[in-house]
Order: sequence, then structure tokens, then C-alpha cells
Amino acid sequence: MPSKRPQSDARTEMGRNLARLLFDYKLRDLINLSPGEKARLQAQFPRLNEAEFNDIVTQVIDAKQYQQERVGWQAVPHDIAVVIFVAVTTLVNLRIGVIAGVAALVLLESLFQFYFYRPLYRYLSLLVWLTYPAYILLAYVLYQRGYEWVWILVIVALAWGGSFLLGIVARLPVRLILEAKARSSKEVARSK
Repeated sequence: MPSKRPQSDARTEMGRNLARLLFDYKLRDLINLSPGEKARLQAQFPRLNEAEFNDIVTQVIDAKQYQQERVGWQAVPHDIAVVIFVAVTTLVNLRIGVIAGVAALVLLESLFQFYFYRPLYRYLSLLVWLTYPAYILLAYVLYQRGYEWVWILVIVALAWGGSFLLGIVARLPVRLILEAKARSSKEVARSK
């Protein structure tokens, strides 16, 4: 029986090494793993059977998709804030639009740091396609209201770049709170 334990540990380590190797692949290459590449990898990790190999590939694909969704989740507040800014500017005026956009961005940046809901992300990620037409609509509305083209370009550029910069600044307090909470948890665990 003792000989089975080291063999199991060696297979586990081989599985970890395969997962590390596969994590460096691009997601589309991993999803469309060619039979030749699959055979080469299986020859490189001979202790893993077909089911284990396929399970590791599936787990790495899921992990990479989850990682991409988490990164994309952090861009959603920017997209929502831009759409709100343009909608309020179109319906009311530029000053109220700026206030609504900044308020929405600060609130959503804080909220999205704590909360991630994968099914909701799939729908909210489509908002990125609304931001570009929103910038065009903003430019058109400002032009209709008599703004000079130079000011229109400045406002659109500030709406684009300023929302990214403000989003970074808005994340800082939440990040500091999370880091302080993690440090205090470690201190409590260490004191026990």
C-alpha cells in the first residue's frame, strides 16, 4: 500500500505542472487544442490518463475564462457611468450629467470591488458597445447646444480619459479597506 501513495503524489504534481504549462496558452488555443499538441502534451505527462488530462484542460479553460471575466468586471462601472453621463447630459444639461456620471462611477467602483456575479457580467459586458455610440451622441448633443468643436473634443476626451482616472482613484479607498481587513484577519489568526 505505501507504494501507491508516492505514485499518487507524483501524478498530482504532474497534473499541477500540466496546469501551469497550459495556463500560459492563449484561451482560444487552449479551447481549440490540436490533436498533435494534445498528443505531445500527453507524452510529456505520461502518468496522467485521458480523463485526468481532459479534466485539467477543462479546469484551466474555466480558470482563464473566470480570470478574464473578473478583469472585465472592473471595466463595467466605467461603461455604466459613461452611459449615465451621456443620458443625463442629453436629457438635462452638461453640469448635471457630470454630477450624475461621477456619482455613479464612485458608487459602482466601490460596489464592484466587493461584489462579482458571473451571470450578470455576461449582460453588463455588452455595455462596452454602447459607450462608443454614447461619445458620438454626446458630441452631437453638445454641437446642437452651440459648443465649439474644440470644446466638444475636450469634453469627450475628458469623459473618456477622466472616467478611467477617476475610477482608479475611486478604487483606492476600497482597496485600502480590503488590505487593512486582510492584515487584521492575519493578526487575529496569528494571535490565536
